[in-house]
Amino acid sequence: MTMGAKQQIKKMVPNHAWRTLQRAKANMKLKSYYNRQRKRFLNNCAGPWNSEQSERLRGTMVYYIHRIEKGLSHQHFRDGFGKSAFSELKAVMEQWRKHSYPVDDVTYQAAQNVIRAYVRKHHAIGKPVPQFVSEWFPTEVASADKSCDSVAEAGTKTVRAADKRNNASLDYATLFAGRTSVREYEETAVDREKLHNAVAIAMKTPSVCNRQAYRILFIHNPKFIERALTSQGGWRGYSMPPVLALISVDVRSFVSVEERNEPYIDGGLFAMSFLTALEHESLAACPLNTMMRANQEQEIRKLLGVPDYEVLIAFVAIGNFPESIESPVSFRYQPEFITRELN
Repeated sequence: MTMGAKQQIKKMVPNHAWRTLQRAKANMKLKSYYNRQRKRFLNNCAGPWNSEQSERLRGTMVYYIHRIEKGLSHQHFRDGFGKSAFSELKAVMEQWRKHSYPVDDVTYQAAQNVIRAYVRKHHAIGKPVPQFVSEWFPTEVASADKSCDSVAEAGTKTVRAADKRNNASLDYATLFAGRTSVREYEETAVDREKLHNAVAIAMKTPSVCNRQAYRILFIHNPKFIERALTSQGGWRGYSMPPVLALISVDVRSFVSVEERNEPYIDGGLFAMSFLTALEHESLAACPLNTMMRANQEQEIRKLLGVPDYEVLIAFVAIGNFPESIESPVSFRYQPEFITRELN
Protein backbone atom coordinates (compact mmCIF):
# COMPACT_ATOMS: atom_id res chain seq x y z
CA MET A 1 0.00 0.00 0.00
CA THR A 2 1.39 3.40 -0.99
CA MET A 3 1.67 6.22 1.53
CA GLY A 4 -0.92 8.22 -0.41
CA ALA A 5 -3.47 5.40 -0.32
CA LYS A 6 -2.83 4.91 3.38
CA GLN A 7 -3.53 8.59 4.05
CA GLN A 8 -6.74 8.43 2.01
CA ILE A 9 -7.99 5.45 4.04
CA LYS A 10 -7.05 7.23 7.26
CA LYS A 11 -9.23 10.19 6.24
CA MET A 12 -12.18 7.89 5.56
CA VAL A 13 -11.96 5.81 8.74
CA PRO A 14 -13.18 7.30 12.06
CA ASN A 15 -10.27 8.38 14.25
CA HIS A 16 -11.04 5.95 17.09
CA ALA A 17 -11.26 3.04 14.63
CA TRP A 18 -7.95 4.04 13.02
CA ARG A 19 -6.25 4.13 16.42
CA THR A 20 -7.70 0.72 17.29
CA LEU A 21 -6.37 -0.77 14.05
CA GLN A 22 -2.93 0.77 14.55
CA ARG A 23 -2.79 -0.51 18.13
CA ALA A 24 -3.73 -4.03 16.99
CA LYS A 25 -1.05 -3.92 14.30
CA ALA A 26 1.58 -2.70 16.79
CA ASN A 27 0.54 -5.37 19.28
CA MET A 28 1.04 -8.14 16.71
CA LYS A 29 4.49 -6.82 15.80
CA LEU A 30 5.47 -6.51 19.46
CA LYS A 31 4.42 -10.08 20.16
CA SER A 32 6.60 -11.25 17.29
CA TYR A 33 9.59 -9.15 18.38
CA TYR A 34 9.32 -10.13 22.04
CA ASN A 35 8.92 -13.79 21.10
CA ARG A 36 12.22 -13.66 19.23
CA GLN A 37 13.89 -11.90 22.15
CA ARG A 38 12.45 -14.49 24.53
CA LYS A 39 13.84 -17.37 22.46
CA ARG A 40 17.24 -15.72 22.04
CA PHE A 41 17.63 -15.19 25.78
CA LEU A 42 16.18 -18.56 26.78
CA ASN A 43 18.38 -20.46 24.34
CA ASN A 44 21.63 -18.64 25.05
CA CYS A 45 21.72 -17.37 28.64
CA ALA A 46 23.67 -19.05 31.46
CA GLY A 47 20.55 -20.59 32.97
CA PRO A 48 20.88 -24.13 34.37
CA TRP A 49 18.78 -25.50 31.48
CA ASN A 50 21.51 -24.67 28.93
CA SER A 51 24.77 -26.55 28.25
CA GLU A 52 27.95 -25.51 30.04
CA GLN A 53 29.68 -23.55 27.31
CA SER A 54 32.75 -21.55 28.33
CA GLU A 55 31.05 -18.16 28.06
CA ARG A 56 28.16 -19.29 30.29
CA LEU A 57 30.56 -20.67 32.88
CA ARG A 58 32.64 -17.51 32.63
CA GLY A 59 29.67 -15.26 33.37
CA THR A 60 28.64 -17.40 36.34
CA MET A 61 32.20 -17.43 37.67
CA VAL A 62 32.45 -13.63 37.51
CA TYR A 63 29.14 -13.35 39.39
CA TYR A 64 30.45 -15.35 42.35
CA ILE A 65 33.88 -13.69 42.27
CA HIS A 66 32.14 -10.34 42.68
CA ARG A 67 29.88 -11.59 45.45
CA ILE A 68 32.92 -12.68 47.43
CA GLU A 69 34.75 -9.42 46.71
CA LYS A 70 31.82 -7.45 48.10
CA GLY A 71 31.94 -9.51 51.30
CA LEU A 72 35.69 -8.89 51.59
CA SER A 73 35.20 -5.13 51.22
CA HIS A 74 32.77 -4.72 54.13
CA GLN A 75 33.88 -2.14 56.68
CA HIS A 76 32.58 -4.45 59.41
CA PHE A 77 34.08 -7.62 58.01
CA ARG A 78 32.45 -10.91 59.04
CA ASP A 79 35.00 -13.71 59.10
CA GLY A 80 33.91 -17.07 57.75
CA PHE A 81 31.30 -15.56 55.42
CA GLY A 82 30.38 -16.87 51.99
CA LYS A 83 29.85 -20.62 52.23
CA SER A 84 27.04 -20.54 49.68
CA ALA A 85 28.99 -18.38 47.22
CA PHE A 86 32.10 -20.52 47.58
CA SER A 87 30.06 -23.67 47.04
CA GLU A 88 28.76 -22.29 43.75
CA LEU A 89 32.20 -21.05 42.74
CA LYS A 90 33.67 -24.48 43.44
CA ALA A 91 31.04 -26.12 41.23
CA VAL A 92 31.59 -23.80 38.28
CA MET A 93 35.40 -24.09 38.54
CA GLU A 94 35.04 -27.88 38.51
CA GLN A 95 32.87 -27.70 35.40
CA TRP A 96 35.45 -25.44 33.77
CA ARG A 97 38.17 -28.02 34.34
CA LYS A 98 35.88 -30.91 33.39
CA HIS A 99 35.42 -29.35 29.94
CA SER A 100 39.20 -28.81 29.67
CA TYR A 101 38.83 -25.06 29.33
CA PRO A 102 42.17 -23.29 29.88
CA VAL A 103 43.09 -22.75 33.53
CA ASP A 104 45.30 -19.83 32.51
CA ASP A 105 42.15 -18.01 31.40
CA VAL A 106 41.87 -14.62 33.12
CA THR A 107 38.45 -15.42 34.62
CA TYR A 108 39.57 -18.73 36.10
CA GLN A 109 42.70 -17.06 37.48
CA ALA A 110 40.59 -14.29 39.01
CA ALA A 111 38.51 -16.98 40.73
CA GLN A 112 41.68 -18.47 42.19
CA ASN A 113 42.88 -15.03 43.25
CA VAL A 114 39.67 -14.11 45.07
CA ILE A 115 40.03 -17.33 47.10
CA ARG A 116 43.62 -16.35 47.93
CA ALA A 117 42.47 -12.85 48.91
CA TYR A 118 39.89 -14.40 51.24
CA VAL A 119 42.58 -16.54 52.89
CA ARG A 120 44.95 -13.56 53.27
CA LYS A 121 42.19 -11.47 54.84
CA HIS A 122 41.62 -14.11 57.53
CA HIS A 123 45.36 -14.41 58.16
CA ALA A 124 45.64 -10.60 58.46
CA ILE A 125 42.98 -10.37 61.17
CA GLY A 126 44.18 -13.47 63.00
CA LYS A 127 41.14 -15.60 62.22
CA PRO A 128 41.20 -19.24 61.07
CA VAL A 129 40.37 -19.97 57.45
CA PRO A 130 36.97 -21.73 57.38
CA GLN A 131 37.17 -25.49 56.99
CA PHE A 132 34.98 -25.47 53.87
CA VAL A 133 37.50 -23.21 52.08
CA SER A 134 40.46 -25.37 53.15
CA GLU A 135 38.70 -28.53 51.97
CA TRP A 136 37.33 -27.18 48.70
CA PHE A 137 40.33 -25.11 47.57
CA PRO A 138 43.52 -26.68 48.99
CA THR A 139 45.68 -25.47 46.09
CA GLU A 140 44.62 -21.85 46.47
CA VAL A 141 44.91 -21.95 50.28
CA ALA A 142 48.45 -23.34 49.99
CA SER A 143 49.40 -20.61 47.50
CA ALA A 144 47.62 -17.72 49.21
CA ASP A 145 50.71 -15.48 49.11
CA LYS A 146 51.38 -16.11 45.43
CA SER A 147 51.74 -12.89 43.45
CA CYS A 148 49.15 -12.56 40.71
CA ASP A 149 48.96 -11.04 37.28
CA SER A 150 47.38 -7.59 37.65
CA VAL A 151 44.99 -8.43 34.80
CA ALA A 152 43.44 -11.23 36.89
CA GLU A 153 43.71 -9.48 40.25
CA ALA A 154 40.77 -10.07 42.58
CA GLY A 155 39.91 -9.10 46.13
CA THR A 156 39.77 -5.52 47.38
CA LYS A 157 41.52 -2.21 46.84
CA THR A 158 41.68 0.87 49.06
CA VAL A 159 39.80 4.02 48.02
CA ARG A 160 40.79 7.26 49.79
CA ALA A 161 38.86 10.52 49.99
CA ALA A 162 42.11 12.48 49.68
CA ASP A 163 42.64 11.02 46.22
CA LYS A 164 39.23 12.26 45.06
CA ARG A 165 39.38 15.92 46.09
CA ASN A 166 40.82 17.18 42.81
CA ASN A 167 38.64 15.07 40.53
CA ALA A 168 37.26 18.15 38.77
CA SER A 169 40.74 18.95 37.41
CA LEU A 170 41.37 15.50 35.92
CA ASP A 171 41.20 14.68 32.22
CA TYR A 172 38.39 12.37 31.14
CA ALA A 173 40.47 9.20 30.75
CA THR A 174 42.02 9.58 34.21
CA LEU A 175 38.69 10.44 35.83
CA PHE A 176 36.93 7.50 34.20
CA ALA A 177 39.72 5.04 35.02
CA GLY A 178 39.68 6.14 38.66
CA ARG A 179 35.95 5.63 39.20
CA THR A 180 34.96 2.66 41.33
CA SER A 181 31.72 1.67 43.02
CA VAL A 182 31.70 2.54 46.72
CA ARG A 183 28.99 1.15 48.99
CA GLU A 184 29.85 2.71 52.35
CA TYR A 185 29.90 6.46 52.99
CA GLU A 186 30.74 9.19 55.44
CA GLU A 187 27.87 9.97 57.79
CA THR A 188 27.64 13.53 56.47
CA ALA A 189 25.09 15.35 54.35
CA VAL A 190 25.60 15.35 50.60
CA ASP A 191 25.86 18.77 48.97
CA ARG A 192 22.73 19.02 46.83
CA GLU A 193 24.40 21.49 44.50
CA LYS A 194 26.90 18.76 43.59
CA LEU A 195 24.02 16.40 42.77
CA HIS A 196 22.43 18.94 40.45
CA ASN A 197 25.80 19.75 38.89
CA ALA A 198 26.16 16.04 38.10
CA VAL A 199 22.74 15.99 36.41
CA ALA A 200 23.68 19.08 34.38
CA ILE A 201 26.88 17.37 33.20
CA ALA A 202 25.00 14.17 32.35
CA MET A 203 22.52 16.07 30.17
CA LYS A 204 25.06 15.85 27.34
CA THR A 205 24.24 12.13 27.13
CA PRO A 206 23.28 11.19 23.56
CA SER A 207 19.77 9.86 23.04
CA VAL A 208 17.86 8.57 20.05
CA CYS A 209 16.87 11.56 17.90
CA ASN A 210 17.69 13.76 20.91
CA ARG A 211 14.55 12.55 22.76
CA GLN A 212 16.19 13.04 26.22
CA ALA A 213 13.54 10.87 27.86
CA TYR A 214 15.61 9.99 30.93
CA ARG A 215 14.36 11.10 34.33
CA ILE A 216 16.03 11.13 37.74
CA LEU A 217 14.50 11.10 41.21
CA PHE A 218 16.61 12.03 44.25
CA ILE A 219 15.44 10.42 47.48
CA HIS A 220 16.65 12.09 50.67
CA ASN A 221 14.13 10.72 53.18
CA PRO A 222 15.91 7.93 55.15
CA LYS A 223 12.68 5.94 55.59
CA PHE A 224 11.97 5.95 51.85
CA ILE A 225 15.58 5.02 51.10
CA GLU A 226 15.43 2.05 53.47
CA ARG A 227 12.08 0.83 52.16
CA ALA A 228 13.17 1.19 48.52
CA LEU A 229 16.43 -0.69 49.05
CA THR A 230 14.69 -3.38 51.08
CA SER A 231 12.35 -3.96 48.14
CA GLN A 232 15.25 -3.84 45.68
CA GLY A 233 17.04 -6.51 47.69
CA GLY A 234 20.66 -5.79 46.77
CA TRP A 235 21.85 -3.69 49.70
CA ARG A 236 21.97 -6.20 52.52
CA GLY A 237 24.71 -5.73 55.10
CA TYR A 238 25.36 -2.06 54.37
CA SER A 239 24.24 1.10 56.16
CA MET A 240 21.72 3.14 54.19
CA PRO A 241 23.25 5.72 51.82
CA PRO A 242 22.62 9.43 52.51
CA VAL A 243 21.02 9.83 49.07
CA LEU A 244 19.42 7.37 46.68
CA ALA A 245 18.74 8.27 43.04
CA LEU A 246 16.38 6.42 40.72
CA ILE A 247 16.96 6.73 36.99
CA SER A 248 13.99 5.98 34.75
CA VAL A 249 12.93 6.68 31.16
CA ASP A 250 9.61 8.03 29.91
CA VAL A 251 8.26 5.62 27.28
CA ARG A 252 5.89 8.31 25.96
CA SER A 253 8.82 9.81 24.03
CA PHE A 254 9.12 6.79 21.74
CA VAL A 255 7.18 6.36 18.53
CA SER A 256 7.40 2.95 16.87
CA VAL A 257 7.46 -0.58 18.27
CA GLU A 258 10.95 -0.94 16.76
CA GLU A 259 12.04 1.44 19.53
CA ARG A 260 10.80 -0.88 22.27
CA ASN A 261 14.31 -1.40 23.74
CA GLU A 262 15.55 2.14 23.20
CA PRO A 263 14.46 3.37 26.67
CA TYR A 264 16.93 0.94 28.24
CA ILE A 265 19.73 2.00 25.89
CA ASP A 266 19.21 5.72 26.46
CA GLY A 267 18.71 5.14 30.19
CA GLY A 268 21.89 3.11 30.43
CA LEU A 269 23.87 5.79 28.62
CA PHE A 270 22.51 8.43 30.99
CA ALA A 271 23.30 6.28 34.03
CA MET A 272 26.96 5.96 33.01
CA SER A 273 27.20 9.69 32.28
CA PHE A 274 25.68 10.44 35.68
CA LEU A 275 28.07 8.09 37.50
CA THR A 276 31.05 9.74 35.83
CA ALA A 277 29.63 13.18 36.64
CA LEU A 278 29.29 12.20 40.32
CA GLU A 279 32.96 11.16 40.24
CA HIS A 280 33.78 14.58 38.77
CA GLU A 281 31.94 16.15 41.72
CA SER A 282 34.00 14.00 44.15
CA LEU A 283 30.94 12.05 45.28
CA ALA A 284 31.03 8.31 45.96
CA ALA A 285 28.38 6.19 44.26
CA CYS A 286 27.26 2.69 43.42
CA PRO A 287 24.70 1.71 40.74
CA LEU A 288 22.10 -0.88 41.70
CA ASN A 289 20.03 -2.83 39.22
CA THR A 290 16.26 -2.71 38.90
CA MET A 291 15.94 -6.29 37.60
CA MET A 292 13.16 -7.23 39.98
CA ARG A 293 10.14 -9.48 40.23
CA ALA A 294 6.82 -7.86 39.40
CA ASN A 295 5.74 -7.48 43.03
CA GLN A 296 9.04 -5.81 43.97
CA GLU A 297 8.72 -3.34 41.12
CA GLN A 298 5.13 -2.52 42.06
CA GLU A 299 6.16 -1.88 45.67
CA ILE A 300 8.84 0.56 44.52
CA ARG A 301 6.56 2.30 42.02
CA LYS A 302 3.93 2.80 44.69
CA LEU A 303 6.43 3.94 47.32
CA LEU A 304 8.21 6.45 45.10
CA GLY A 305 5.31 7.53 42.92
CA VAL A 306 6.85 6.29 39.66
CA PRO A 307 4.22 6.31 36.88
CA ASP A 308 3.57 3.26 34.70
CA TYR A 309 4.78 5.10 31.59
CA GLU A 310 8.34 5.18 32.96
CA VAL A 311 10.63 2.14 32.86
CA LEU A 312 13.10 1.68 35.70
CA ILE A 313 16.78 1.75 34.71
CA ALA A 314 18.88 1.81 37.89
CA PHE A 315 19.18 3.04 41.43
CA VAL A 316 22.34 4.92 42.39
CA ALA A 317 23.44 5.04 46.03
CA ILE A 318 25.32 8.29 46.70
CA GLY A 319 27.38 9.69 49.56
CA ASN A 320 30.62 11.40 50.52
CA PHE A 321 33.81 9.37 50.34
CA PRO A 322 35.03 8.03 53.69
CA GLU A 323 38.62 8.84 54.60
CA SER A 324 39.54 5.30 53.57
CA ILE A 325 37.41 2.37 52.42
CA GLU A 326 37.86 -1.00 50.76
CA SER A 327 36.18 -1.65 47.43
CA PRO A 328 36.05 -4.72 45.14
CA VAL A 329 38.88 -4.90 42.61
CA SER A 330 36.41 -5.92 39.87
CA PHE A 331 38.98 -7.10 37.31
CA ARG A 332 38.57 -5.98 33.71
CA TYR A 333 39.10 -7.93 30.50
CA GLN A 334 41.68 -6.63 28.06
CA PRO A 335 40.26 -4.63 25.11
CA GLU A 336 41.13 -7.35 22.60
CA PHE A 337 38.95 -9.80 24.53
CA ILE A 338 35.78 -7.93 23.54
CA THR A 339 36.85 -6.47 20.19
CA ARG A 340 35.98 -7.83 16.76
CA GLU A 341 36.87 -6.28 13.41
CA LEU A 342 35.34 -6.76 9.99
CA ASN A 343 37.47 -5.61 7.08
